[in-house]
Amino acid sequence: MFIGIHKTLRSCSVLLAGLAIAAGVAAQTFPSKPVNMIVAFPPGGGSDVLGRAVGKGMAEVLGQPVIVENVVGVGGALGVLKVANAQPDGYTLLAGSPLELIYTPLGVAAAKNKPEDVRLAALVGYTPIAIVVRKDLPVNTLEEFVAFAKKADKPLSFGSTGIGSLYHLMAEKALQTAGAQGLHAPYNGMAPYLKDLMGGVIDFAVVPLVGPVIGAIDGGQIKALAVASNQALARLPKLRLASATKGFEDYQFSIWIGIEASAKTPDAQMAVIHKAAYAALGNPDIRKIIETAGSTVAEPMSLAQLDAFYKKEVVKAAAIAKSIKLEPQ
Repeated sequence: MFIGIHKTLRSCSVLLAGLAIAAGVAAQTFPSKPVNMIVAFPPGGGSDVLGRAVGKGMAEVLGQPVIVENVVGVGGALGVLKVANAQPDGYTLLAGSPLELIYTPLGVAAAKNKPEDVRLAALVGYTPIAIVVRKDLPVNTLEEFVAFAKKADKPLSFGSTGIGSLYHLMAEKALQTAGAQGLHAPYNGMAPYLKDLMGGVIDFAVVPLVGPVIGAIDGGQIKALAVASNQALARLPKLRLASATKGFEDYQFSIWIGIEASAKTPDAQMAVIHKAAYAALGNPDIRKIIETAGSTVAEPMSLAQLDAFYKKEVVKAAAIAKSIKLEPQ
């Protein structure tokens, strides 16, 4: 009997040792094939612009192509699910933001993803967010917008990347602060509702100040009223802070973009992705692309720091949703 137990234990030890060796070999050879980078929104948005830039830099570091794929739908949930449900081997990544990772599950009943489905491998950058209006709306400041919204004959229409998205909640918060009503039009991504805003189909929106938005502002196709930041922007120095308007003192937000993988991805592969992403962000050419797009490159964090940061973001989002009594729809 004791001999049998001894043989069983020895067999288990050999098996575990074999698995450990196999895992070590896999980590040493990772990646040995192209890596997929999912973007949960259409081309042209912040996640797409920054994801492609970092993907290009990571490909040079990893020695394998990083293929970007736009998987759109359900407020970004479809893209997140593709990553969460993929084989957790590090070959399927997400260039994602809190929009689809955290906010969509709070506001969209059809979203099946949860924040804990993924893990941050790196923070790419932060993008300031602004309140903008169609070019012919008769307002030029946030104060004028508040007064106009209160007296409008009908609720002002606004677009967002989906029910429960950060842009939706920020717009609702602005209307709530103004004491006005609004009509929400959810879209599958920023690019489509930016197009409708430029075309005068909707009245206003909350948007990240990335390349196409800044281009539309510079071109006079839309008007920027205020930035939800704690400091003025060098790129748009005349744009006032929302916090300078009465009632909007705490109206400060920014959107971050990160590189994520399935939460089940082994630490060894996560370490490789983490190292490659931050190596890419150290490339002056990649940084220039990100900064030209309107974002600030994030300072490097360890994987443990990224885990802590992500948990805090989840808690903060839940508090915002509760403050406007958001119910999944």
